[in-house]
Amino acid sequence: MASTQTQPSDPIQKLFVDKIREYSQKSKTTADGLVDANEKVLKGLKEEMERVARSHQIKDETNLAKLDFKFDADVKLDPINLVKD
Repeated sequence: MASTQTQPSDPIQKLFVDKIREYSQKSKTTADGLVDANEKVLKGLKEEMERVARSHQIKDETNLAKLDFKFDADVKLDPINLVKD
């Protein structure tokens, strides 16, 4: 019976798959879900969360995760550069 997981024969593909697996393992062990985040990244995230909270007039940051953005399904986007000259 054949295995569902085959080993990649291309060394680049193998490296790519190995990195995905490594990232998956790391993401499971972090409390905040941010892999290899340093203080600068965490500070930037906090600043962005505060900016979003201010722009949506949210006083309690814990409610930011509960924001439910709805987009109108009927919005038509103009095609850009779809017509070849």
